[in-house]
Amino acid sequence: MNTFSKAAAVGLFALAAPAAASAACPTYAQPGAPLSYTAETVWTPQSSTVIAGGDQDLSTCAEVPGAGYVIETPDFTLAYDALNMGRALEFRVTGSCDTVLLVNSASGEWLFNDDTNEMHPVVRINNAPSGQYDLWVGTFGPETCEATLTVEIVLIRRHA
Repeated sequence: MNTFSKAAAVGLFALAAPAAASAACPTYAQPGAPLSYTAETVWTPQSSTVIAGGDQDLSTCAEVPGAGYVIETPDFTLAYDALNMGRALEFRVTGSCDTVLLVNSASGEWLFNDDTNEMHPVVRINNAPSGQYDLWVGTFGPETCEATLTVEIVLIRRHA
């Protein structure tokens, strides 16, 4: 192989490498199971069951925070109407194994949590805006387990 061919091969590999790395990343291009709540309906906690975990290793994905295993597409896609109430929206997961939670918020921000409540994650978004929230319920290790996602409004107490 001549020098030009080697350089071209290295250049092509360099271009292909980021695409291969991003293949291991979760994507919200396809929606998850649909959920639709308002700030009033989640005043009462709303729960959905799911199998936590998947084959996407978050530690190999530079685009999202955290470590754990999720499926490629969201487990749930929430259409949320804040009703201009400015409330905190909380996502909690409980499961029969060590679970993690990845959220792509209505503002496009990636949020991750592991072990806030013993082995279970909690993500709270203060003054949560209306919009689409994509949710991945994962596991810390490569195993899968039964889990429950709970969505609820949380009042934040202000100290005087």
